[in-house]
Amino acid sequence: MRFLRDAIISILVLVLVIWIATYARLRAGALSADVQPGAIERAVAARMVRLSIPRDADRQPNPFAADAGAWRAAVDHYEDHCAACHGRDGRGRTDIGENMYPKVPDLADARIQAMSDGALFHIIQNGVRWTGMPAWKREHSPDDTWKLVSLIRKVPSLTTEELDSLRKSHDAMPAAPGDHEHHEHEPADSHASPR
Repeated sequence: MRFLRDAIISILVLVLVIWIATYARLRAGALSADVQPGAIERAVAARMVRLSIPRDADRQPNPFAADAGAWRAAVDHYEDHCAACHGRDGRGRTDIGENMYPKVPDLADARIQAMSDGALFHIIQNGVRWTGMPAWKREHSPDDTWKLVSLIRKVPSLTTEELDSLRKSHDAMPAAPGDHEHHEHEPADSHASPR
């Protein structure tokens, strides 16, 4: 009986010491976004992103997957809503993207490309808590979001020439009724970090 009592007291003391050390670290600025997190925090954050995606989302197919040009219809939406953080080329190398925690992901990264179309759709539509990723379902129709997923799939092979030609062709076209209404934003290029 005495052994059990000593074991319980030891465990309670250990928990108290861990709690005090954790509290002191947090009070000292451990939650600041200006320092790189440790491995445990990165693992927890990655797990939280995965937990934010319902299982059935993985099974949703992109209705535009067979359309090799569907990504082109998403460029305006992407430049308006996504490029400030993710960069015009989707690589996340912007002042905003590089100064967020968690860092804005490179959309060409193998981990992003390994996600299912349904998971990407869910993230765009619903956002991810405790990150800078907002929910866009009020701004993007489901079709617009699926086309954004197609654009994400294109990012690894996307060239600057393709982006420039799309921007020129989209700038020259008058807006059709029902198209996304543009409003003033800083150009995405103004956020790019010099490299």
